[in-house]
Amino acid sequence: MINETPEVLAIRGKWGVGKTFAWNKFLEDAKKERRITLRRYAYVSLFGCNSLDSLKLRIFEQVIDTDSIGLKPSIETFIKSIENLTLGINLLKFIPSLPYFKNANLSLFIDSVAFLSLNKVLICIDDVERKGDGLKIRDLLGFISVLKEEKDCKIAIILNDESLSNNEDEALKTYREKVIDIELLFDPTPEECSEIAIPSECYYSSKIKEFSKNLRINNIRIIRKILRLSNQLEPLLKGYEPELLHQSLHTMTLLALCYFQKDNNKIPSYEYLKNLGYKMYGFNDKEETEETNEWKVFLRKYSFYNIDEFDLEIAKAIENGFFNESSLLAEADKLNARIIANKSKNSFSEAWNKYHNTFDSNEIELVESLYESFKENAQYIDPMNLNSTVKLLRDIGESQKADEIIELYIQNRKSDREIFDLKRYPFASNIDDQRLIERFNSENKYDNNDRSPEEVISSLVGKNGWNQSDIEILSSLTVDDFYQIFTKQNGDHLSYWIDVCLQFAQILNPSEEQKVISNKASEALVRIGKQSSLNARRVAKFGIKVESDA
Repeated sequence: MINETPEVLAIRGKWGVGKTFAWNKFLEDAKKERRITLRRYAYVSLFGCNSLDSLKLRIFEQVIDTDSIGLKPSIETFIKSIENLTLGINLLKFIPSLPYFKNANLSLFIDSVAFLSLNKVLICIDDVERKGDGLKIRDLLGFISVLKEEKDCKIAIILNDESLSNNEDEALKTYREKVIDIELLFDPTPEECSEIAIPSECYYSSKIKEFSKNLRINNIRIIRKILRLSNQLEPLLKGYEPELLHQSLHTMTLLALCYFQKDNNKIPSYEYLKNLGYKMYGFNDKEETEETNEWKVFLRKYSFYNIDEFDLEIAKAIENGFFNESSLLAEADKLNARIIANKSKNSFSEAWNKYHNTFDSNEIELVESLYESFKENAQYIDPMNLNSTVKLLRDIGESQKADEIIELYIQNRKSDREIFDLKRYPFASNIDDQRLIERFNSENKYDNNDRSPEEVISSLVGKNGWNQSDIEILSSLTVDDFYQIFTKQNGDHLSYWIDVCLQFAQILNPSEEQKVISNKASEALVRIGKQSSLNARRVAKFGIKVESDA
């Protein structure tokens, strides 16, 4: 119960733990439960406040009925406060005729009489450590004492556990015991923080609540920032696989904690996390320290082992405060396809379990299961698994089904035609079904050399391999060809295209043709870099150093 007894309450705690948020939430709950007996309320921030007169006016401007707690003060509530002055509404009619107002501002007059109206008001005073230098802590506490003793007000002061400006800490220590009746330490547990900050129970909020608890986040401000980002993310990722939604929130909670608490050496540094993905490619070979080893333990407990391109889009949103929808969805599409592919492989493996895990006479069930699973997952099955499935069907007398599966596979993979080039596979000798080999060879007669260089480069984005026709087309290009290709591109794909052309210099034992591709592409980028200092910076991110011609 928030009764009418005049008293001063101080709520103190570390910066960011959510004292203000908690106060507002508890106050709204008390209003809903009709536990506030005072009729008026004002919330005042001392940010930049330089005098008691200014503070008096701020309080007066912010007064609302307690029934309106949760709503922001407005011009209507301000006028109502004026009407509630001792002189009442008649004062409003009389004010314009006063000579004083011919040369003065209305707010200055109200400033002189506003204090008269502050009787039996519930007042919250926040941001004490951010007050202006002109308002001394001694005068502030003295004014609060007057509000309590003479105006029968009930005052809550929100204090951060940090030093005041101009060495006013001693003054606060001296006068706080005389003025403050009750002092509470607000130090919620991570569980309490998540419950206070995340009241709703939708999928996104419940996951953030779970991850916040796992990371032991006891800073309500950070949790609220994560929640605001998740509200932006939710409509963007509707329709994607649940695993992708889980990863987005799991990653975002961790990255946000590390970004907003950069001075906390008990958690991994934000930059360490952003570069975590490069370790698996051998690009981050810095010697591990005791600190980074502790970070690894921290991340293992959170089940976080690597960061991918989709995660880096989440990181950009944390830094900027909003999501780049096009680049986020481009990475989400790629990740979603990988998730679906993995599920499909598992589904196909389950169909094979009817062969491996039993001696039952289940030929009909086995054939049906393999066939149906293959129809659903053909785009995710490699030629080796195709060959094994076809051979099994032939061995049990289902050659017609085997042929149907081959045709089904070809129809599903026509957009990825290099898959029909069996020479590109190191395990090609293990593919031995003659019908399959004939049909693949027939499809492979498609003249790859009719493709444009742009089509070839685009087809290699995101792929771990290439065929000889790809190498022949790209190695035949001149430096000027690469220059024209790169300078004519605009969009997210440009970086991927450049990476494709430079990748051959990074592989083990590249052929002469592969070296030529990367060397010519590099020369083209050097030429682009020499065009301007801006372009020099742009190509530098690909490891291209541009020497000055001077």
